[in-house]
Amino acid sequence: MKFVGKNLVFSLLAATSAAPLSTAMAQEAKVQPAAGAAVEEIVVTARKREERLSDVPIAISTFSGKQLQDSGVANLTDLSTVAAGVSFRQDVAGRASPSIVIRGIGFDDFRSNGNPAVAVSFDDVYQGSNALIGGGLFDIDRIEILKGPQGTLYGRNTTAGAVNVITREPGDAASANSYLEYGSYDHIRAEAGVGGALGDAVRLRVAAVYESGGGFLTNKGTTTFAGLTSAPGVIPPLPFVPETQNVGDADFLATRVTLVIEPSTETKITAQFNYARDQGDNSQSDVLGRSATGFTEPDTDPFTYYGNLAAIIDSDQAGFNLRLEQDLGAARLTAIGSYITLNRAYTFDPGDPRRRFDLDYADDLDQYTGEIRLAGSTGTGVDWTIGGFLFQDEIRLRSVLDASDFVRSIVATDYLQTRDSWALFGEADWQLSSQITLTAGIRYTDDASDFSGLTKDLNPYGVSVAAAALRLPVAFDNTFHDDNLSGRLILSYRPMEDALVYASYSQGYKSGGFDGSTIFSAPEALPFQSENVDAYEIGAKFLDAASPFNVTIAGFFYSFDDLQANSVRQTAGVATAVRTNVAKATVWGGEIEAVLRPVRNARIGLAVTHLDTTVDDFVSSDPAEVARRNGNDLPDAPQFAFNADARYTFALSGGWQLEPQMNASFIGDHFKEIDNFVEVKGYGRLDLRLALKSPDTRWSLAAFGRNVTDSFYFTGVIPATSAGVVVGQQRIVGRPATYGISLGYAF
Repeated sequence: MKFVGKNLVFSLLAATSAAPLSTAMAQEAKVQPAAGAAVEEIVVTARKREERLSDVPIAISTFSGKQLQDSGVANLTDLSTVAAGVSFRQDVAGRASPSIVIRGIGFDDFRSNGNPAVAVSFDDVYQGSNALIGGGLFDIDRIEILKGPQGTLYGRNTTAGAVNVITREPGDAASANSYLEYGSYDHIRAEAGVGGALGDAVRLRVAAVYESGGGFLTNKGTTTFAGLTSAPGVIPPLPFVPETQNVGDADFLATRVTLVIEPSTETKITAQFNYARDQGDNSQSDVLGRSATGFTEPDTDPFTYYGNLAAIIDSDQAGFNLRLEQDLGAARLTAIGSYITLNRAYTFDPGDPRRRFDLDYADDLDQYTGEIRLAGSTGTGVDWTIGGFLFQDEIRLRSVLDASDFVRSIVATDYLQTRDSWALFGEADWQLSSQITLTAGIRYTDDASDFSGLTKDLNPYGVSVAAAALRLPVAFDNTFHDDNLSGRLILSYRPMEDALVYASYSQGYKSGGFDGSTIFSAPEALPFQSENVDAYEIGAKFLDAASPFNVTIAGFFYSFDDLQANSVRQTAGVATAVRTNVAKATVWGGEIEAVLRPVRNARIGLAVTHLDTTVDDFVSSDPAEVARRNGNDLPDAPQFAFNADARYTFALSGGWQLEPQMNASFIGDHFKEIDNFVEVKGYGRLDLRLALKSPDTRWSLAAFGRNVTDSFYFTGVIPATSAGVVVGQQRIVGRPATYGISLGYAF
């Protein structure tokens, strides 16, 4: 079982927007409501221009920064607690490389060189690797979740959808905010931000977050295995590792500086610097039954494990982006250029006190992106956007597999991967009548990557059997190239001002690439090809800021070709596990989101998703694998999921307010791998919060409980099999019930 330069050219490009020159942040413009109603009208930039949410013919879930903070959403993986149809997975890399799943489509590979199925962008800057999205969320204006393929305006690697994170910009008036939280397992989270004008044309905002503690696992250590060795007198004995509590503690620090310069009413320049340091503990796995390495855990406590490795993350990430917006009169031009660098090391212990499959990873990643968009209107009912996109990255990875108590050696893989991608795109809205609009878009993408490296037996003790057993060393040097033409058509009908009905056809594309695990044979280093999807959707929205009831409904069907997953490949009689193209797949389902405000101070939200997924026409050289996987469910695709929230504000004497809030979520039965070996039973989660707010709403004091029913669940599963039969599993367990208090201040 497998767990696991060349010079880059950086160009600052120019881009445009069809909206009038203003800040790109979403606005929650308050409309004077009718009695009993207080739904805000939301403005989003999901189509690269400012629009009312009710005008966008795409399934979108939006959350303000205030909603996220009140709901305890501190990172992207927490979105599953508030957004139906959105889940996440954690595998060997744990929280170092999470994967977001939308409508049952995600990415079942934790390696940093892979291509995610969900495109994540921070302030319009694409994050090309899962390794870049594991940090915390802070000083957020809003998050937009676009569901379904977004192959026209967002491009590559959006077969599932896109997540746009928009941070706060500095305003003209001075403002500041702070937030302090203390909870179970000595968990501390502190946020602060301050901003305002430095002059007539310059504004600055600085924000930071720090998080520590919160670890809830216990490592029982090496116990009776301490002192054992597979080669006495040659291989050092297994050291004694004592019991360690609070494994999983956070130690995370991040800061962001945003500078906005507006020398004229036509020109806006935004410069942003980001830095994040993570020195906390990585997620670790509990063993139920027998592990993949043959270890049987002596207890059944899911919050303990037996390991000899420290659970380490040591990561430094920095980025800079520059954005130019220029009003040209007939059109608007915007230029976005960015650079991100990541240096990271992390470990993963498979839950075995012996040195049989201990993993130590180190990544160095450099990414450059640039985008240009020009947008405008003909004045005759046609709004248009054209643009270009450039992406380049370089990833160096070293993985060290310590199998001293298995093959009496340590095996290392070093590789270098470079990726180059560019695209041209365009989209237009034709207003065929006062009620009917036709949207058409097209995008051409060119992708290329190089992958070279070496897997070798380090043989530090001189008694290794790895070279013979694993046919080492293995050297590889391969290339991949592909291009793609994708597009979408949307027909929308507006029966009334705040209602929209639409039908769409769109195409999605996920680039091919290379397996980034420890390479044990030449076939494993060969490229897999691109994944493609055809998506059909119908939907309806009624979003009226003056109405006490708002609702959106969508039904969808996806057809995948060349689905990417792990499989078995036979080459010259050698069977190897490798990431490749394995099958066709279909996904269909529906979702509904509703908000009800029965009285002025109350809000009730409900979102429900139904999914049906099937693996079709599985491709493998192993007949048993074909029989086992055909007809299976896709990973992380529960048939049923829902989220609900309720909040009421009580008016107290002196202008004080008391606000109880409830967030509930449920994820149905699902699988974590394409073999469907282990079914994860459905589970629910209930979060409660009670906040006291000052008359001017600047101060807030809250008590909260998260997962108050103490539901047991796990975010990652690695099944252990023998002769095709599951004999055990390694599980990355979710957080148990936690409680705490928070204090907030803002002006």
